[in-house]
Amino acid sequence: MPTHATTASPTLDPLEDARDLQASIAALRLLLKAQGRQFEAIERRLSPPGSPAETGARRLRALKAGGA
Repeated sequence: MPTHATTASPTLDPLEDARDLQASIAALRLLLKAQGRQFEAIERRLSPPGSPAETGARRLRALKAGGA
């Protein structure tokens, strides 16, 4: 069952469809990254505070993961 209009146009442009699909995928990737950051922030708030060494190690891992 299609989720978009299925009106047949006389000139179909597969390249335009591919570009639209790429734009949609890029937008979904950005949303997924943002949602992942939100989950990480929630997890940090809910986890018990650790020692200063654990906190520093966690921050360093987060920086390394963000720079990759």
